[in-house]
Amino acid sequence: MRHLLTLITMLLVSAQAFSQNANELKVYYGIADSELLRKESLDGAAGYNNDNTYEFGIKYLNKLTERFGIETGINYLHSRVKITPAFTGTQVNPHFENLDMLTVPVLANYTLGKYFFVNGGPLIDFQLSDASFDSQSGIGYSLGVGGKYHFDRFLIFLNPNFKRHAVIPFTKEDYQQKLTEWNLQLGIGYTF
Repeated sequence: MRHLLTLITMLLVSAQAFSQNANELKVYYGIADSELLRKESLDGAAGYNNDNTYEFGIKYLNKLTERFGIETGINYLHSRVKITPAFTGTQVNPHFENLDMLTVPVLANYTLGKYFFVNGGPLIDFQLSDASFDSQSGIGYSLGVGGKYHFDRFLIFLNPNFKRHAVIPFTKEDYQQKLTEWNLQLGIGYTF
């Protein structure tokens, strides 16, 4: 964890050194519709249903030009996963497990006009919770569009996005589950 914080600090400091335009520091809260998906289904496997998925975090946008910048930060995601065992002829009750994850995004951000932007790029994920499903630690990606409105140095933003985690997992499984989410982030920021 200490190495992760050192990496983020170095990214933010080095980004500030090359900055020529106004930068943004933002905090946000997001809700998501998420699922643990496999490339192919397995007969006799348990069922996984996610509910109550939310996230919050901090983003820093380093504007390299008037329209283009690099966005990074730290994100915490929580989801409750309902696990229903495969039917074996006797009644087996489902149980719940938590999925907690820390993510460091490294996104390209391009501003379209005055109010809109697109962003996308890789995610570095670290699953914090132990669970019976496949670890989501690894490298994933995010693609999003959004809108923002400035009030002097302050701004509000809305950023719908699609995320896929564990595209390149740190621990490979034969039939790797990948957390996939449609997400809506709402936040406030400050331009400096």
